[in-house]
Amino acid sequence: MIRDEGSMSAFLAMLFLVFLLLISVCVEGIYMYTARGKAVGIYMSGLSHTKGNYQKELADMYHIYAMDPRYHKKIETDFSDRMKESLDQNGDPFRFQTGSTKISDILDLSAQKGEVLKYQIRQQMQYEAAGDILKNLTKKIKSGEDQKNELSGIKDQIQKEEEEAEETENEKTLTSEPVKKDPRKGFMKLLKEGSVPLVMGEKKVSDLPINIVYGKKDTTKQSVWNFMNRKDVEKELDEFEKTASTDSFASELPVVLYATKYFHFLTDTTKKDGIKYEIEYLIAGKDSEKENLGMVFWRMIALRFVTNAACVYQDPAKEKEAALLAARQDHKAIEQKDIEDAMVLLLALAYGESVIDVRNLADGKKIPAVKTSSDWQLSFAGLATLNCKRKPVKQGMSYEDYLLLLLISQKDKRQKYFRMMDLMEQNIRRKVSDFKLDQCISSYKITQNLKLKKLGFGGMILPFATYTDLKMSRYATY
Repeated sequence: MIRDEGSMSAFLAMLFLVFLLLISVCVEGIYMYTARGKAVGIYMSGLSHTKGNYQKELADMYHIYAMDPRYHKKIETDFSDRMKESLDQNGDPFRFQTGSTKISDILDLSAQKGEVLKYQIRQQMQYEAAGDILKNLTKKIKSGEDQKNELSGIKDQIQKEEEEAEETENEKTLTSEPVKKDPRKGFMKLLKEGSVPLVMGEKKVSDLPINIVYGKKDTTKQSVWNFMNRKDVEKELDEFEKTASTDSFASELPVVLYATKYFHFLTDTTKKDGIKYEIEYLIAGKDSEKENLGMVFWRMIALRFVTNAACVYQDPAKEKEAALLAARQDHKAIEQKDIEDAMVLLLALAYGESVIDVRNLADGKKIPAVKTSSDWQLSFAGLATLNCKRKPVKQGMSYEDYLLLLLISQKDKRQKYFRMMDLMEQNIRRKVSDFKLDQCISSYKITQNLKLKKLGFGGMILPFATYTDLKMSRYATY
């Protein structure tokens, strides 16, 4: 009986020990889980602290956020010290040892072919593009898309009139004395002076250099249209048709709105030191302000030319006047050459009218999107000198509107992001001389190693190890 009681007592004691072991394992699991949660909370707090060390000038001027390069040099030490201080001052039973801290997977603002900057711009502008702005801009961009159709129509009209002229050239005669002087010669002389003097005249123009680091310098030269030769004009029309693209304009809308909000341009009335024609650089990509302005003028003239040419071809009075100017002096019958010259004269008049339009735009005035005969400003008599009475309108397209169209119609759509980087860096360097955009970190991963002391029961550590390793790793993105 005594033996049975002894066996029962031993069995119960063993059972009790097993029960205690199970309890201790459960308690230690809860302890480890709670301690890990505590450590993660402190880790996330430290991660938020690192994001708070952003480049102030970049944020203030452009609302773009990235880690200040000066903080990048000490981020690992700073993060580790903050972790140790927070863990040591914590008033709970958890005991940690801080290990190594490592920053990795770094992406700077210039990375991924401009996609990093593009992402921030889209995030910034998604709440700022009001519905009425979007609707208005979409309408203007639609008019830009229609220009390709108008351009094809102009070329078809030229071909049609040539065919009709071949059939009836011997039947047509002039009923009035032709004008003796061809205005195209004087007009061509003005065009060869360049678009800046053509549009701005004697006005002062900025010629500051632009330091191109991230963008690609545009080395193309703008050729002057030769309105003395029909084939040369048709060649220029073909080239213009290839240069513009309004595909997927909706995806480019945030950056276009961002550009007009944060970058300066010719008719912007706000004062600014340094580079004045910033959006013009985004479009043209030249390394001097004057060249960028000149290239933008040429492209605006080309945009206006398409709609003006469509208008002038629908005006019978101007067609008749062009025929009189093109007629030879030594005969009265209209020849094929006269018909061709008349068509080129009409195109020259449309191009001259476009120059007048851009002069109005450069003065901060508006012009009608589509011309009528009552809106027309330039006559053949004024073509040689480009002198006429201007007719700006209160409701119409502005210089800024045409900048938007040119930005959206860029073939290489990534270039605007790289050129923004050039402008951001050059402007911020006026305040921070050693600033470099490719050293501003937009995304990174911080890995922190810790050791947690295990829970002890009466001097016994379970399960037979003093510390357990903890590893925490998260990405931080601005």
